[in-house]
Amino acid sequence: NELGQVILNILNNSKDALIESEEKYKWIKIILKQTDSQILIEIEDNGGGMKPMDLVRICEPYFSTKSNKDGTGLGMYMSKVIIEEHMDGKLEISNAKEGLNTKIIFNS
Repeated sequence: NELGQVILNILNNSKDALIESEEKYKWIKIILKQTDSQILIEIEDNGGGMKPMDLVRICEPYFSTKSNKDGTGLGMYMSKVIIEEHMDGKLEISNAKEGLNTKIIFNS
């Protein structure tokens, strides 16, 4: 259930970025990979990405980039806590070519 909540939170953030984006063709890509040593869930969108200074703070409690103040700033913070402390995984967020890339990594 916790992993599902994390994925739903990431998808909702991507959806919100795409709503604000001026891109004509909007997309969210989900990639699942398994190797001998890792399981990877990768979610990427073309919503424009984030400012570098916001990207550094995105997993801080009460930090939000939502312009209309609908965000509480707890979604990505809780996602990081769930993945890294409850599930012994890693959450990595970075700008991609056209938007944001979020990786959930578990060692198998």
